[in-house]
Amino acid sequence: MAISTRALDLLLLLRGSEPEGLGRAEQVSYQIETAILMGILTEGDRLPTESVLAGELGISPITLRQSLAALRAKGLIETSRGRSGGSVIRRQVELSDSQLQHKLRKTSTESLRDLGDLGAAIAAMSARLAARRADPQNVEHLEALVSHHSNTVEERARRRIDSRFHVAISIAAQSSRLTSAALQLEAELMTLWWGVPAHSGSADELVKQHMAIVEAIKGRDGDVAARAAERHSRSEIEFLIEQHLRLTMRPEEGA
Repeated sequence: MAISTRALDLLLLLRGSEPEGLGRAEQVSYQIETAILMGILTEGDRLPTESVLAGELGISPITLRQSLAALRAKGLIETSRGRSGGSVIRRQVELSDSQLQHKLRKTSTESLRDLGDLGAAIAAMSARLAARRADPQNVEHLEALVSHHSNTVEERARRRIDSRFHVAISIAAQSSRLTSAALQLEAELMTLWWGVPAHSGSADELVKQHMAIVEAIKGRDGDVAARAAERHSRSEIEFLIEQHLRLTMRPEEGA
């Protein structure tokens, strides 16, 4: 199935989320891999033709082919040639718990707090604007994500939905800059969260927090929506910092 216009737009907004020092082909590979990681691109999705995708990304077809080759080597996509050919997402990104916990351990408390401050600011402003600008389709999408989250058992899948919820609020705010900022932040936080075990009652509490934000947006109450979104964002980062400190207090596996 061809990817939607929204998925392509989100993929393009991920530009700038890649680590420093990467070449252009590596940057594009990172963008696409991150879109797969976040669930923007899912198994079976067909990427646009190489000429169209290269044009959208602002790169040469040769550079795009280098990026796609790197993704094929990782088993994330498969490519067929011919009139009906193209590249299709093959599977989700798989990262081990030890890889994820190593990343969280090595991320300083100061860096996590900086991410938390940025996340709270983006969340609050997005929710405030969404309360003013969201259309019925935006609200329906947010409600669907809340329902999907509450019915999902697997922890990594819940984390992915939570990230998509944050991005969906910025989309409802009708601001491409906020959406880009939210996407880049969630891309950085995603692999930090995945190495963290859920605490008792966390799933129910997250659903309640999500519902409070959506209800405030539906009620067109920007102040309440902003406070609820900021509270939700800060509670998540505080728990992440707790888990970082827990990891630093015990020997690392294989060390």
